Amino acid sequence: MGSELLDATQVRSMLETMVKSGAISGDKADKWQERLKAEDQAREWQREAEGGDARAMCKLGASHDGADDDSEAVGKARMWYQRSAQHGYNRGLTNYANKLHNSGEKGHAALHWMEAATRGDAWACIQVAGLYSRGISGYLAQDKELAKRWCLKALACKLKDDGDGALPDEDDEAKANAWL
Repeated sequence: MGSELLDATQVRSMLETMVKSGAISGDKADKWQERLKAEDQAREWQREAEGGDARAMCKLGASHDGADDDSEAVGKARMWYQRSAQHGYNRGLTNYANKLHNSGEKGHAALHWMEAATRGDAWACIQVAGLYSRGISGYLAQDKELAKRWCLKALACKLKDDGDGALPDEDDEAKANAWL
């Protein structure tokens, strides 16, 4: 008997069946149930995304997006966001711009944020307001009036409910009004 671990698919399958049936309970079983639900949801999004559903593409990108230092997952997230954007989904366009920005492609990201913001994505409006607030050498001049305009536009966006919890709020309105 060696010290090498072997893949025990039968054991995993048996444990999974027991967790699903409720024969095993507790914190670990609850976490396993949550993971199984997340896997089922990801499979559903995969099926819908492969069928051309742009929102499912974006959600599938988000399911890959949380991985820390996992370059494969980051690549998959970027790919699904890009596909979602290509299919005309605003949040996919915004998230694709975020990925571009995080990889150092700031000018390219700014263009995508601008497009998503003009289509009414609140998060993209906040990003564009930030771009104008700071200015980006070679891309955008610093312009507090335009920053305020985009910040206030974010507050009026109809597409607020499709975000990731970072919606424009009273703090953003106060910041915009302070720029007067």
